Amino acid sequence: MRRAGVHVGILFALTIAWFAIGRGQPLVRNGLVYARAAWNVAAAGYDPRPVVADSHLSYDKPVGFALLASPLVARFGAHDGLRIASLLGALAYVAAVALFAKALLPGEERPRARTALLWLASFGPLVACQAWSAHPDAWFAALFVVAVALSHRLATGDDAGVPRRALLLAVVFVVAFLLKNYALILLPSCALYIAVQLRAAAHAGRRARRLAAWSGAALLPVLAFTVAARLGWNPLSRLEGEGGGADQYAFAKIGSIWWKTLAQLGIALALQFHVVLIGALRRTSLARDVLLPALCFGAIYVAGLTPFPTAFYNMRYFQPLFPLAALAVVRGAEAWPAAARRLAFTLFLLVNGATTLVWNVPSLFDRVRPRLPDTRVRWLENGPPLALLDNLRMEQHRDQAAWLATLNERAEPGARVYLLDVDYYRDAQRTVFERDGFLRPDLRTTYVSRRELRPEEPAFYVWSYGSPPPPLERYGRVTPLGNRVFRVESPPDPGTDSAPASGSGK
Repeated sequence: MRRAGVHVGILFALTIAWFAIGRGQPLVRNGLVYARAAWNVAAAGYDPRPVVADSHLSYDKPVGFALLASPLVARFGAHDGLRIASLLGALAYVAAVALFAKALLPGEERPRARTALLWLASFGPLVACQAWSAHPDAWFAALFVVAVALSHRLATGDDAGVPRRALLLAVVFVVAFLLKNYALILLPSCALYIAVQLRAAAHAGRRARRLAAWSGAALLPVLAFTVAARLGWNPLSRLEGEGGGADQYAFAKIGSIWWKTLAQLGIALALQFHVVLIGALRRTSLARDVLLPALCFGAIYVAGLTPFPTAFYNMRYFQPLFPLAALAVVRGAEAWPAAARRLAFTLFLLVNGATTLVWNVPSLFDRVRPRLPDTRVRWLENGPPLALLDNLRMEQHRDQAAWLATLNERAEPGARVYLLDVDYYRDAQRTVFERDGFLRPDLRTTYVSRRELRPEEPAFYVWSYGSPPPPLERYGRVTPLGNRVFRVESPPDPGTDSAPASGSGK
């Protein structure tokens, strides 16, 4: 226990360090959505029901993360508040992996194996990103891993703990479902795992009936909770909308989607495990205690994602599977000589230490960025190219910081700034940077589409969310400032002696 506590403590310290390093980066993509949703929950007196009822307030996202973060956002602002919430999720994930290792690798003779599993599943660039991502994925991964451990304890533990574990599992389901609609996949996974474990037990008769009764009593209300969400009767959840609802699943196109999901799964596993992944191919990794959770939880989880149209570029969806993969690696490596295990683990730490630093330290990323390969692929017909490493989002954070810095440094006091076509999740990005001080307070920002642009100022600035930028020459002399920021200056009125203002914008 002391050994495990020391390693959990080290990983906690590293997680807090990643949070501190990434804290100053501006939000991107869904972080902006959660910022607006958290503001809306706070404005409603921390009552999530009005936000859930109005998709313009929830942005079609499950309300759990916005509700969790709303007091922090109200106190510290959206950037810090959301990041503190994601940091807590990252810490919860490390603790959940430790619980998983203790449940799936029991015995006083296995402390080294449990320690190896903890590091294999918890130390890597994607896991580190979740500490400062302002996303709920670390929380969801933690709850998923806890559900696996609780299901195992329910099926194999003592009878006295059955009621408590069944009720706790139900709570885990509900909280996970409020974070991500996809938590619904846990219901068949847990039921199947418990049923298979009990069927294999010689003394399963009376115990199976008792376990079935308690599990049913705990999980049937959870099923009713999710059905009510689908029917529109649940005030805390709605299974619809752009943010991951049931209607987004593209079952008719699964034939062209499934292999892309599997490709992203392979990328996520290779990024996290690389040199040690060969351990999962050993015969000992196919033992029943590895194969059964891998099939009941891992295979069902992945199968459920194959019709989901955005899984092919979102490797963060696969973080819940890292402990299952780590279990297979650890069990497979048991057949290796001790020296080979030490070498493989050392290489794992070196590679993941390097990749984690590159994608989580802004200054290092800026230096390495020109040498990184371009992994963008046009996966969707007529769609934008998407990077295979999309969820290692330091590049997007740095690009966001660049245009904000350009405006802050180049625009004169009180300048009008037109932000064009900022339509990510409708208006999710609007006012987020102004409220958190990422744009100078004297700048007067206006959000319009390029068709609605009607400037009245003799000189103004434009930042274009989309690419290519709109034609601005009709409004005057255009000076590109970089990072899709432009200064536009109208020509002087004919007959006046006034000289044109400087185009430097300083």
